[in-house]
Amino acid sequence: MDGKAMTLVPIHNVGAVGVVKDRPGHTIPPEAWTDSANIRFRNKNAVRFAGHTQVYGTPLHVPAGVFYVPGLVASFWFYFSKLKASVWDGSVHTDITRIAGDYTAVEERDWNFTLLGGVPIANNGNDTPQYWPTFSIGTKLLNLANFPASTKAKVVRAFSGHLVALNITEAGTLRPHMVWWSHKTDPGTIPSSWDHTDPTKDAGRTELTDAGGGVILDGLPLGNQFIIYKGSSTHAMRVIGGNDIFGFDMLRGSSGILSTRCVCQIEKGNKHFVVSEDDVLTHVGGRDAESVLDEKVKLALFAEMDSTNYLNSFCFDNSAEQEAWFVYPTAGNVRPNKSLVWNYKTGVPQFRDFDGMSVDVGTVLESLSDTWDGGSGAWDGGDSLAWSEQTRRKIVIGSPANTKLFKLDDGFAFGATAPTAFLERIGLAVIGLDRQRQPKVDFDKRKLLSRIWPLIKGTAAVSVRVGAQEELEGAVVWQASKVYDPVQKYLDFEANGRLLAVRFESVDNLPWQLEGYGVEITILGTH
Repeated sequence: MDGKAMTLVPIHNVGAVGVVKDRPGHTIPPEAWTDSANIRFRNKNAVRFAGHTQVYGTPLHVPAGVFYVPGLVASFWFYFSKLKASVWDGSVHTDITRIAGDYTAVEERDWNFTLLGGVPIANNGNDTPQYWPTFSIGTKLLNLANFPASTKAKVVRAFSGHLVALNITEAGTLRPHMVWWSHKTDPGTIPSSWDHTDPTKDAGRTELTDAGGGVILDGLPLGNQFIIYKGSSTHAMRVIGGNDIFGFDMLRGSSGILSTRCVCQIEKGNKHFVVSEDDVLTHVGGRDAESVLDEKVKLALFAEMDSTNYLNSFCFDNSAEQEAWFVYPTAGNVRPNKSLVWNYKTGVPQFRDFDGMSVDVGTVLESLSDTWDGGSGAWDGGDSLAWSEQTRRKIVIGSPANTKLFKLDDGFAFGATAPTAFLERIGLAVIGLDRQRQPKVDFDKRKLLSRIWPLIKGTAAVSVRVGAQEELEGAVVWQASKVYDPVQKYLDFEANGRLLAVRFESVDNLPWQLEGYGVEITILGTH
């Protein structure tokens, strides 16, 4: 090579690695990205995230907590504010707040929900747990019968036919390390007793006395265990039978959970995805846990989280996409506005804008009037939705900011807005291909990027920018953006430096996906 020859360097598999923010751009593979927003990495391609659309009309009040309740004849969507509870039965919104008056939840995040043998139970930590005795919109919620008087629990969950109450306040006395469990119930019934002193009942209680682990924040079933999370420790509750009913073991003494709701089941309930105070982990109930974001986006994630309102964060499983979502407020925000989306099949991280305080998964009945030509997406536009989605289980978001319920992964608008979706890569030092036809890099030689060949499918208007850096950690000097023309197939630029940068961006409500791109590079020398 005489230093002036032009080389076309193709970059393939642009969705295989995802975003890597915790390492300098020049140290990561050419197909990785240093930043992105609202881009899903699927099948080694980069696809603009689907949107979320309003469902069920206008709620009666702010829907901070969302809870799906399946019934034998009909199903229901519950939603809760700090004061009220309502239900949607498929045709009408109905207030089912207890007859005694409004609730007294302190924060929108305080509501937690569970199904015990099909009986819906809601709890907020400041009122007696509530249950729905009859699956009828004419029935109000009631105080959970037989629950001890003058007692509150931060979290109530169902496990192995029992209700488990965590972090107890009894007669005004806080017992943050306490675990209670009820007498075992038959399906369709509520516990007949919580009396741990009654030898004819299998109710009980224990205290997790590792004070250094912090207070109990949450718990969730995992196979034949119930995992209890404190701020800095993790415990397992197991059925052992006999007089004790349950046995308890500490799994990890230095790792717990960031906040209540920051754990979810993934992989069909066989694993927990949990965000701790300084890591993102998965585990199967043993003493070992796997950190899934090391040297990817872990440091960036915790750095941008709001230092006070991180308590509003939560996790959920998007099983249709094999993704675990961690939703959190960035600095200066109170409610969650962003989500880390980790694909647990590929290990690829990505980020998406978010608007809500709670989600649940359930059947969403849609209109049957959709036609073949009624959709907004192109045939080859990266639309992943199947034709037979009418009665599939979907994710519904409760959005207090909008007083709306949204269906996730539907359409391309994000509610009433068109999101900015982009991919960005800086620190790119490619100069050609090696013998295996893979991109090779050189950090010393100056390069001129004169043309880029994006392989983009879809109908969105995608703008492309290129830039260059002189130093490894230097600032990028960006060129003016140009809108990609699929007819022309390439865009001409003049960017030169030791390191190059590229950015693809859209700001409309149309689909697109990037399957790869090529850059024409001329080596200018080392000066």
